[in-house]
Amino acid sequence: MNYCAGWIRQQENQQLGIPVEVARTFAPRLRELCGFGVYSGLIGHIDRRSPADVVLGEADSDGGMVWDV
Repeated sequence: MNYCAGWIRQQENQQLGIPVEVARTFAPRLRELCGFGVYSGLIGHIDRRSPADVVLGEADSDGGMVWDV
């Protein structure tokens, strides 16, 4: 369980606000900044999978999730 204060939360879900075709052209770091990565193997996942895997159909390059260790 974790907590995120309301003032820290993003105002737009970038995974839905950026067209998939455009997001696929982004460099890996830009994808992370737009929400297509997982922070510290835990925060930002979609059903225990990286958003890059779920939304873009690409395997995340930063390794496994915290529960895979």
